[in-house]
Amino acid sequence: MPEADVVQVVFVDAADGAVFGRSDLPAAQLPDSFEVATTLQIGDATWSVERAEPPSAAQFRARGTLRLTLRKVELVSPRDILYSLPTICDALPSLDGTAGDHAGYDMHEDDWRQVEMVDAGLANVVGAQLHAVRAIYEEHVRRADDGRLIGFTSIHVRTQPADPLPGSVSWRRLSSLLPPPDATVGFGGRAGGVPGSFAVAVGPVVLYGIAHDDAVRVLGLRLEPTPPREGGPDPVACLREVMRSFNVVLVDWCRCAMVGPDTVGEYLAAVGPA
Repeated sequence: MPEADVVQVVFVDAADGAVFGRSDLPAAQLPDSFEVATTLQIGDATWSVERAEPPSAAQFRARGTLRLTLRKVELVSPRDILYSLPTICDALPSLDGTAGDHAGYDMHEDDWRQVEMVDAGLANVVGAQLHAVRAIYEEHVRRADDGRLIGFTSIHVRTQPADPLPGSVSWRRLSSLLPPPDATVGFGGRAGGVPGSFAVAVGPVVLYGIAHDDAVRVLGLRLEPTPPREGGPDPVACLREVMRSFNVVLVDWCRCAMVGPDTVGEYLAAVGPA
């Protein structure tokens, strides 16, 4: 069967199923396949192709007809975009690229270093970053009529402290204060893990980070809604020992909190899983 040089195209609006246009188009102007995401410009509007019948050029050229079900792309004003977090860490560690799903401790990229240990000597750096996060709460917050937080119109991307533990935490000493590491760290099921990473569960607290040789470069903290292991170490006592041993403070960037060892128990009680 000879292929048609011109294809009769019917345009259907996915919103209501109504036909809103017909056109005879040169076959050469149509894509080879609609099986990949495709958009069309019709007049001043942009439309995404939800379904093409038939989907391939060989088929609609042979038939001489093509039915496209389209959905109009609605542009969103940048002023209407809201962020769910007031701040995120700028730098993410690379993955080792191992094929297959990561079988270690997975976390969302946005959670990386949201709560972390920082050398107490970097208090001025921490203070400047917390000031910027507070400005997001004060100047870029969107709330419902009842005061409930909806989101943020801007976000503070933290570039400092780039090195939160400048040679102050020894991996050998830290590992002697904690249970054995459970896993390496990965992001959201992506292939591979973070080289040199570790994750250690201490009750509902998971301490994670990166260590190279004997130097711990990152030491983050997350709270998981899981029951503590029987006979495991007390998380408050464990964190206090870690913080006092290495002269570090706990910084919760999203809550604008800097916590010392004497008050870490109150912090965990306030933010811990129910």
